[in-house]
Amino acid sequence: MTMSAPIVVGIDGSAHAWRGLDWAADRAVRHRLPLLLVHGSRALVPDGPIPPDALRRLVAEREDLLAEARQYAFKIHPDLDIETRLVPEDPGRALVGESEHADLVTVGSRGLGGFEGLLFGSVGLYVAAHARCPVLVVSRQAPFPADAPEEIVIGLEGSAGEDAVVEWAFAEAATRDARILALHAVGREFGSPRRRVIEDMELSQALAGMRERFPDVPVDHLVSDRTPAQALVEASENAALVVVGARRRRGLAGMALGRVNHAVLHHAHSPVVVVPTRD
Repeated sequence: MTMSAPIVVGIDGSAHAWRGLDWAADRAVRHRLPLLLVHGSRALVPDGPIPPDALRRLVAEREDLLAEARQYAFKIHPDLDIETRLVPEDPGRALVGESEHADLVTVGSRGLGGFEGLLFGSVGLYVAAHARCPVLVVSRQAPFPADAPEEIVIGLEGSAGEDAVVEWAFAEAATRDARILALHAVGREFGSPRRRVIEDMELSQALAGMRERFPDVPVDHLVSDRTPAQALVEASENAALVVVGARRRRGLAGMALGRVNHAVLHHAHSPVVVVPTRD
């Protein structure tokens, strides 16, 4: 029997990581996937600078943290399959390592505190740019999943390789009974009505296959003359999720997040999912 790929959740002792856990657990229930709660820390490396007695206390403290998070998730979703893992490595690298065999990696964002800052900043950016699977970034102002609007926004550039972004969003919308808002922003005035029509036709074409696979998911289009970052951040105010793509760079580790994704990750009002795309 093949084990399902887990949803990995970064746990760092902060309230924002727990909000990420809320969203990860909700997805795990709807998609019938296990959860893997991960805490990574370079301080946990055996034979490091920390004396053995202090290291044992530190390990016990972090194990208690993971156990507390596990119990929290069980109280909300008693039937979940939940495992925990301490990784003696930098938290970003620990999560990227787990992403090799994960359905999704979830991190909290925009907070202070936590043992080693597993919040949006250097660690969150590292995970979003290097994970081998989609990454869910849950902001501090995100609602609880049950209170989220029934809309998922897809940010599309109109470039090749965005099928994975569209497919992820439609599959998620189907389990949430949510509608899709497919958004393409050009960042300039259209110049003529014909230009707007062409852009709208290209957007419809990008979604054609998904409409057939998910006929019960309602779809709206929006071709905007705002910049992509402005349009996505504005749309996030009424969205459960904003889903964007990031192209893997050939010959280099990681993905090119780009200025738009950076802006959306820092300013979106809803959680954001970054999906790896192909050139």
